[in-house]
Amino acid sequence: MAPSIPRAAKRMLAACMLATLLAPQAALAGDYARTEILGFSGDGAHFAFEEYGIQDGSGFPWSNLYVIDVARDNWVAGSPFRRLDEVDDSQPLDFEAELARTRAANHEAARAAIETVAISGAGTTVAHNPPTERGADPHLMIAGTRAAAPAIGPTVELRLTETPVQRPANCPEGFGTMQGFRLTLTHDGETRVLNDDTRLPDSRGCALRYRIDRLVMHYPQEMGRPVFAVLVLVERVGFEGPDGRYIAITGRL
Repeated sequence: MAPSIPRAAKRMLAACMLATLLAPQAALAGDYARTEILGFSGDGAHFAFEEYGIQDGSGFPWSNLYVIDVARDNWVAGSPFRRLDEVDDSQPLDFEAELARTRAANHEAARAAIETVAISGAGTTVAHNPPTERGADPHLMIAGTRAAAPAIGPTVELRLTETPVQRPANCPEGFGTMQGFRLTLTHDGETRVLNDDTRLPDSRGCALRYRIDRLVMHYPQEMGRPVFAVLVLVERVGFEGPDGRYIAITGRL
């Protein structure tokens, strides 16, 4: 009697065989995150969002939830909250139901941090360029800061430039040049640099490409200057193809 092959090994073998047989389509098999914008705190001091999905290769549901100090453009203590749940797919599964359970558990784990900084859902998405968009420049976003007709106030212009960086030791060869990025924001005649990579942070993975995904704005009543969050989509090396993950860059106009 032939020895049995563990289910996880079968899944890995099947995925590798499929990637070999369908090489032209392999780039379509990656895991692109979905997002939920939890928004700003009322005073604009903090911002939170979640990315989530079904992991390529394993089929496991996952959720990453980020709570960010806007002025420092950095995670608060304990963030990010990451959860990956192994599921038994030997029987038919409702993957959306499994994903909903993973997300609910991760939101519960992050609840104290979210309540501590008083995330209230404040803010408005004033521009959005999702990865399915084919007609817009992924590296340029120009938006008004308030939804009004006629348009009022100056616009915000975001420009992203991909910049080659040294390949991290843990990144495989054969996928092209690893990329960082430079992001600038122009508002009311003034341009400032929001990000300018000289190396890839470990948390970003093996980054291949970027796009400006969305701009979220909030006008705190107590503070004169509005706050913003720019979500940037990072396309990085994945198991079955490029994966899409998000980072947020925050500040005040």
